[in-house]
Formats: sequence, structure tokens, C-alpha cells
Amino acid sequence: MAQLHKLLNKLAAKWVILVAAVFASSSLLSAQEQPPQSLEKKMQRFQQRAERWHRAGEIMREFHPLMKEGEFDRAEAMLDRALSILESGTDPQAAERLRKFRRQTDETHYIILPVPEAGHLHGGNLEAFEQGILRTKRQLGSVADPTRHNWGFHLMLPAWRFDPEHLFSPNASPQVIARSVEGAIEVALRHDVAVYITVENLEWDNRPDLWNFNDEEEPGYDPANAKNVEWMDWNGTPHPHRYRDWGRPEQMPPVICYNSLAVEREVSRLAEQVIGPAIAAGLKKLADTNKQHLFAGVTVGAEPALPNYSVIDKVNPRIAEKMERDGVPRRRLGYNALTNLGYGRDNPPADFAATLAKVNQDYISLWARNLAKGGVPSNKMYSHVAAGAGVVGSPGVEFTNAPISIAFAESCRPGWTTYPVGPLQHDFGVLYEALAAHNNPPWASTEATPSGIGPGGTSMREYLQRHFDFGATVVVFNTGATDPEFARRLHREVWGEDALHAYQEFLARDE
Repeated sequence: MAQLHKLLNKLAAKWVILVAAVFASSSLLSAQEQPPQSLEKKMQRFQQRAERWHRAGEIMREFHPLMKEGEFDRAEAMLDRALSILESGTDPQAAERLRKFRRQTDETHYIILPVPEAGHLHGGNLEAFEQGILRTKRQLGSVADPTRHNWGFHLMLPAWRFDPEHLFSPNASPQVIARSVEGAIEVALRHDVAVYITVENLEWDNRPDLWNFNDEEEPGYDPANAKNVEWMDWNGTPHPHRYRDWGRPEQMPPVICYNSLAVEREVSRLAEQVIGPAIAAGLKKLADTNKQHLFAGVTVGAEPALPNYSVIDKVNPRIAEKMERDGVPRRRLGYNALTNLGYGRDNPPADFAATLAKVNQDYISLWARNLAKGGVPSNKMYSHVAAGAGVVGSPGVEFTNAPISIAFAESCRPGWTTYPVGPLQHDFGVLYEALAAHNNPPWASTEATPSGIGPGGTSMREYLQRHFDFGATVVVFNTGATDPEFARRLHREVWGEDALHAYQEFLARDE
């Protein structure tokens, strides 16, 4: 038996190495050398089977000790689990544990697809955008009942950058937000497809009047702007940059101090007086034609975080290396927000992580509350939290201070990024448990793809089931990344043959 256990582990390890090699080989190809669809499909099947071997090997680690102790019933049950995973990909123990969470809402279910031409809405070019809508309609086929199951397109509204009082470009129109929403509603009505909007609220490079505290040669310079960015100590030392990695590490303007008075004032103005009324006008137009079901919802924000850069080397070595090259301190942030809450060196919070998590959650609530004042229904807004990095005690949460629970914010429904990675790799149990603890509200995947970041993943059909069979109303698919190969991979997962078949099956349902 010991030999069997060693053999299983060795086979599992070899499968993992092989799938990594397959994945790596595809990443070496240029855009002109992409493999044929048949090869891609076989590679995906290979990855799924390798993942099964890995999962079975993990379960079988306890098999030999049970056999040695004479606990044959438990050993046999464990072997049954491993065989089920190898043969069908299903862990019966996990399936039984999750069964109690199964539920479906009576609301319309939406799959939101990234139509590349949606950017034309910002410039008011509806004709160019409609080419993408018509292509997608041909790919998906007919919709049995759009009031029950429908697909839609995604409109991105970068809130800070599209602020009519502080436009990101001198060539941009002050009406860019209203025009984008109006055009999206018009196309939705014309083609009977849904529209979904993301109000992105972290990119504020066009607001140096709020964040430039240290460069006299650049626009917006004011030392007092240190109050609007995050600090790395109780002395009020501003941290100079935020970093992100959407395929490659990037240096950004400083991390926003979410509860700065100036920031709160600007958020209130933008959400209540600019963005909210634009969306509300679109909703009225839909209501006037009895087509309210064509509005799928709004994502509020974009994975808020108060980064703890002191642990970045454990979470993202590439960002750690870039920070080292840039000469930027790798320190914990959040001291400005804590100071605004009344904490200080002599009276720090009893639980730094929990207090900073509440600051992150309050930033979501600030936007949602003011969007609601501007006319956006709370039951159509969803938060956006990175679930794969959201389990308390994990390195991800230690870095972001954004646990799964902050998705349950004020004036909106919960929403998460649901890539099948980390705690979401095999199932979404951690999400279902959190939802049950909050009386099972409807929820959304506000950023989705069935593969995640590394090799592996799940079929699109199973991926949709993980959402809609457990109370979700919306799944917003993403193909955006700064690394070209990663972006191509996301595109294949969202627009590949397996995905299209799953979408067609979803849209053909009329119950």
C-alpha cells in the first residue's frame, strides 16, 4: 500500500509538471503562431485531467496511514473519492457538502461578455459598436426568453478619469459619461441585449490636484495633498506609488486615502451628481419601453485594497522586484485612514487587519450609497472583491486587507472576482458559506473566467453552474490584461468553442 501511495503521488507530480510544460509552450508562441483550435481544445482537456490526478494525489496522502491503522472503511471511502475525481472530475464529499447551498433566484440571469468594440461608446460611435453586437449575436444564436436568461455587453466607466471637471484628455467630451450610457441603452433596446456597467474607482492618474504632494515640477503640486494619499507610518509619511500586475507589474499614482475629506467630497459629487443621474436616465428609458430586464446591473469599484507592501515578496515577487528597482519602500499602508478614524501611535487599533478591512468596505459603501442617491437602485449594484485572495489568514488577505466579507457593503449586493484559483480552485464553498451567513442575498461574479491565472480551471458549463445554481444573477467575463499572452489566453477561455456551446445552452433555457 505504501508503494501505491508513493506511485500516486509520483504520477500526480509528473502530471502537474507536464501540464505546466504544455501551458508554458503555448505562451512561447507569437500572435501569428497561435495553435489551431483543435490543438487548443486537446490542451484544455489535458489540463483538466492533470488537475484531476493532482487532486486525487492530495486526497490519497492520508490513505496509507489509514491502512496502517486498520481503518479500512475510511480508507475505502477515501479511495472512492479519489476514483470519482479521476473518473468524473467530481469529489462526492465536496458535492455533498455544497448541496445544501444550491438555490436559484427568480430574477433574470445574465452572462456579460466583453465585446471589444464597446470602447466606441465613449466616443458616441454606435455604428462601430453595433458591428461587435451583431457578430456576438451570430455567435450565440437565439435567446429563448430574455427576461429569464440573457447575455449582455460590458460598459466601463472610469469614474475619476471621466469626471467632466477633470477630464483625462483635453480632447474628451465633458458629456462622455452621459453619452456612453445613453448610447449603451440605445443599442440594448435596438438588439434586445442587456447592458452592464462598471464604475471603476481606483484609477486617478488625471487627479494630481489630489495626489501630487511631492513634485513641484508637475501639475497639481500641493504638499497638503499628502492628506489624500496613504501613509506608511504614524508620522504621516506618504507612500509614493500604487502597484498592480495585470500580466506585468506597473507603477501607478499613490494609493487613495479612502476616507480623506477631499476624496469623500469628490466621490459624493461624482457618484450622486454625475454618474448616478446618467444611469438613472437610461433606466427611465428602459422602463418607458417596459424593458427594465435589459439592465443587468452596476459593479461598484475594482477590488479595493490597502496594500501591505511589507509582504509583497510572498504575494507577487514580480511587483516586489519592481519596487526594489524603483527604490520604493515596501511598507504597510493605511496609516492615513487609521489616523482619520482617531487612531495613532499611542492608541493603535487592536486588530489592524480588521480595521483596514472596514476602511476598504466603507469605500465601496461610499460609492454605492451616493450612486443610490443619484438614482441607481441598490438591488442592481454589486461590489467587486478578489475572492481568491480573500480568505482570512491567507497571504492574499495579509496583503490586500480585503477579505471576502467586505463584499457585503452598504447599498449594494455582494460581488467577487471568481477565477478558480486558491480557495475557489475546486469549488466556491467559501463564497456559499459567506452568503449563507448573510441570509443568502443574490450575488454576482463581477470579474470572471473559467481558467484563472495558471494552468487548469474548469469547463464553462460547470463554471456557470457554480454561479447560477447557487444564487448568482450575473457573471461578468473578463479578457483584459496587460500581458499579451495572458490576454490571448483569457480570450480563448471566454470565446472558445467550449464557452460558446455553454452560452448557447444557457440562453436556450426558457424556465
